[in-house]
Amino acid sequence: MLHLKNYFLLLFFVVFQLQNTKSQVVNAKAEDFKEITSRPLIVQLITEDAYLVEDLEKNISKTSNAKRKAELEAELNSYKGFVSNYNKLIKEVIKKTWQFNKETQIEYKTFSEVQDLRRVNPRNYTILQFVQTKLWVTNEYGKECFTAKTIPTLVYSRMEKAEPYDNKFNEKIDYSIYLPYINSRKGQELFDSDLLITIKLLHNHIKEIQTYDKKNFTLLDFAKDQDEEFCDKLAGQTLLLDEKHLDTKTQKQDIIKSYSGNLNVITSEEISKSLSQEEDVPVSIILPYSIKHDKSGVPGLESSERLMYIKCFVNARSANFYSCYGSKTVDNWEPYFKTQEFKKIEKCK
Repeated sequence: MLHLKNYFLLLFFVVFQLQNTKSQVVNAKAEDFKEITSRPLIVQLITEDAYLVEDLEKNISKTSNAKRKAELEAELNSYKGFVSNYNKLIKEVIKKTWQFNKETQIEYKTFSEVQDLRRVNPRNYTILQFVQTKLWVTNEYGKECFTAKTIPTLVYSRMEKAEPYDNKFNEKIDYSIYLPYINSRKGQELFDSDLLITIKLLHNHIKEIQTYDKKNFTLLDFAKDQDEEFCDKLAGQTLLLDEKHLDTKTQKQDIIKSYSGNLNVITSEEISKSLSQEEDVPVSIILPYSIKHDKSGVPGLESSERLMYIKCFVNARSANFYSCYGSKTVDNWEPYFKTQEFKKIEKCK
């Protein structure tokens, strides 16, 4: 597992951002995925940012306050650890579960190595990379700027469509998918199972686009369709709910008044184990699907930013969605399960 406290912010310095983003990107057409999934795949690793490291080291050397120095040292060590651990983790997960781009061996390269390939011929490759999705907005002063909110994202695209530092990056990439919500975990830990389920969802989603020639078909659309198709399969099964996904004001006894099925509230580690071992059980996941930027109407707070989520139960083995709740504005602000999600599942049963 991987500790991510403050690291998604730090990654701003080592990976570029998706711009003009409001929701998941599916720019590629069904016929495009035949090429995308057959090219040699490059998995881009995160490269340690020398400027960031140097800046932290300078601040450490100049700081006389012992407590602040210790905080900076911990930040530096954690950052370096994150980069090396993430690169190790993504290799393990790709090796375990990746289904596309099988004609040649998958390669893992740093940002600079990828840039060298771009100079030769980027049209030879497909790339999978981690980025931070941000929304480009006009603030209250009429200036364009990034929102503060970000969503950890995997981009899967033909390399020439994913040119770094391009202001139209988001309009050109073929496909992106958001990682599950992990902020409620202590230290915002990223488990290998988070990447594992994300990649399984990516596979299922792209296969659906190809099979049925879907256009602009987001993962949210896919989840809602599968909800209608598979929700009745929850009858007789025990739902495994991550305790970190349960709203603090909602008790299990509140849920069972509305839901007659079996429910176990278990730890994040137990959920992760079910996903990693690919057990045939329904487990809870929470997926961000958009950033909403609004004028708040509150004096001194000219605008507000909110992430929007869907709350789901998926099969830990197949990654099929059994349920999907939160696609309407009134339902999607909080990334936690309440009784209404189970009322919906009860009606389906």
